[in-house]
Amino acid sequence: MILTLWLFLIEGEKGSAGEKGSQGKQGQKGTPGTCDAQGSSCCTAGCSTGFHLFEKVQDLPTRGAKAVEHFTIDGSLFLAFANYYGDIHKHKTSSMIYKMDEPSGKFNLYQTLQTRGARRFEYFSISDKHFLAVANQWTDGSHQLDSVVYQWNGLKFIVFQKISTNGGSQFTSFTISGEKYLAVANYHDGSSRSTKSVIYKWSSGKFNKFQEIATEGGHFVKLQTLQTYGALDVKSVNINGHTFLAFANHYSGSKYNTDSFIYKWDGNKFGLFQSIPTRGATSWYPFAISGQTYLGVANYYGDSQKYNTQSAVYQASGPRFIEYQEIPTQGARDMTSFEYKGQTYLAVVNYYNQKYNINSALYRWA
Repeated sequence: MILTLWLFLIEGEKGSAGEKGSQGKQGQKGTPGTCDAQGSSCCTAGCSTGFHLFEKVQDLPTRGAKAVEHFTIDGSLFLAFANYYGDIHKHKTSSMIYKMDEPSGKFNLYQTLQTRGARRFEYFSISDKHFLAVANQWTDGSHQLDSVVYQWNGLKFIVFQKISTNGGSQFTSFTISGEKYLAVANYHDGSSRSTKSVIYKWSSGKFNKFQEIATEGGHFVKLQTLQTYGALDVKSVNINGHTFLAFANHYSGSKYNTDSFIYKWDGNKFGLFQSIPTRGATSWYPFAISGQTYLGVANYYGDSQKYNTQSAVYQASGPRFIEYQEIPTQGARDMTSFEYKGQTYLAVVNYYNQKYNINSALYRWA
């Protein structure tokens, strides 16, 4: 698969939101939207947005990639691609880390990591230490295998800790009251998709189980169990001091058009905050522009639209998330947002549409 990078060129100003189009048609372009219910728990006063226009930047070779993660270490920008399936080594294909070359302004291959049906990467740091966790989902006919947390040694990533997972789909890191947590979304335990996902807590220089859950072993402590349906991703987002977890429910066991769940921290535990209709959702990604928070969701497969389904961007507006923009995608697997030289980028990974070698896109919001 070739990842195609695009630039998203725009110039927005405060104003009203554009009108949503009817199904199958593009909506009317509006002036940048301002948030509703200002001063609410989700929206910041004075926020504004804008978008539109594409320009191709670079093609990056990948092997059945399902996710991309950006991060910066000591001023250097990296993109890590989780390769799920290669034409030669199948699920045992290596994943790739690219590094930005400043003189050329292009990404070059920097390091490969041995992965097994890699589903996601999650970068995070604790104090001055840099970590990259990979969720290994499938190999040799089994979902039950170790996922891995890597640590940066100054030159490259080396194995730090292995974690038992059941079809591990995603790690996400977050902080509550100064405590570091790591959540993993489990997709399949070998017999059912109605499996438990797990939350772990950092303690004494490693991850320790905080509260009992389905996964055994490792150095983590289980905190809480949350209901999911074939979850392929979990992301945390903090809006004005409120912490949310967004789970991407991919498949209910009978259909792909199923709601995904957003949970909210109430001071002691997470409770269901909002259900959002999704189509074979594979990824959530939170980002902020001009003080306004957004949640992008990559929809992989619709029961009627198949792989040519729409992915979407939701906006935090008042006490809930509302749909802001739909994006045409082809078996979308992931998205990520990052800033480079003062500009915000949004990358969307397209995985499949009758073939694997299709283009993905990177947009720039200016």
